[in-house]
Amino acid sequence: MADEQKLLDFPSWLDEHMFIELLQHDFKDYKAINNFEVVPTSDEGENFTCLVVRVKIIVELNDESQTATSYIAKLLPTTSSIRDMIASWKIFNKEKLTYNSYIPDAELIILEDLGNRSFKNVNRQKGFDMAHTKAALDKLAQFFAASAVRFELKGAYLEMYDRNLCSEEDKFQEFRETQANSLIKALPLYNAAYMESEFQTYTSKAPDMFQAHAPKFEDEFRCLNHGDLHCNNIMFQYDEQGKITETYFIDLQMSRYCSPAQDLIYVLLSSVSFELKLSKFDYFVFYYHSKLVEYLKLLDYTQPMPTLTGLHIAILKHGDWVYPVISLLLPLLLIDPSEKTNMDTMRAIN
Repeated sequence: MADEQKLLDFPSWLDEHMFIELLQHDFKDYKAINNFEVVPTSDEGENFTCLVVRVKIIVELNDESQTATSYIAKLLPTTSSIRDMIASWKIFNKEKLTYNSYIPDAELIILEDLGNRSFKNVNRQKGFDMAHTKAALDKLAQFFAASAVRFELKGAYLEMYDRNLCSEEDKFQEFRETQANSLIKALPLYNAAYMESEFQTYTSKAPDMFQAHAPKFEDEFRCLNHGDLHCNNIMFQYDEQGKITETYFIDLQMSRYCSPAQDLIYVLLSSVSFELKLSKFDYFVFYYHSKLVEYLKLLDYTQPMPTLTGLHIAILKHGDWVYPVISLLLPLLLIDPSEKTNMDTMRAIN
């Protein structure tokens, strides 16, 4: 009954007719759809800004043989108030533009189902070990280098890439205040009650980093950041021995053109295992920087190479990103899966 209820929540217009043209493109001998099923892609409480579903299709070919395929579809949430808020952020507009214009090898809003190639996420509550962290940083360095060279060759990114969320109205202030109060109340649990005054002062003035315009410091290396780089948005493929063979980023709906410090702070503090995130933080910054320089040289980047010292300075300058990571992102990644974990209940908590 639970699965049937989930199916009922999917929009009725998401039907087989939407996929005929796509199937004709992917299967030259396409004849008909023999079975069409829409199912959740993950447990309840794993997606917050959109509804992500897997469309499973049995395709009949001209020779009357059958083959199975699947696609990932991303939809706005069904709750009208949440739909309006998320629509105002323009994240769907941005993601479509990012995939179609800046990463032309992918398709949106219907995406390749990476599960067909055995890509997986790491358990978000455990976080990355050393191998997964280095694989993510290696891919991040590639992404940053390519975006910086693209800026050189083709010019500036559109204005919407100056912010993660592009709403003209701040509809999340009450939620941020709730999160701040929750964090302050929890300080004694971590023997940090002495920081209450400082937290109250800071949180009362802290901007919403996701809606803030990217600051521009002179001579600072800048690139296209993922903008929401955590373990649920990074997928890994493995060989038969369990070694990582490929790393993919997904959900490029909050990208921002700014210092790489944003994504580095975001992913290292949110998604690396507790045992490594602080003890190896400086090493991970060093490793990322070495890879970034390697890929920039490979792509014939003509500007001055970013230095390791400059990167550490950038992390300090953009250190305000630490606060939304620990107050908003970490609770979402560490909480136990639940159907009650969604944008509606998050906004309602006091």
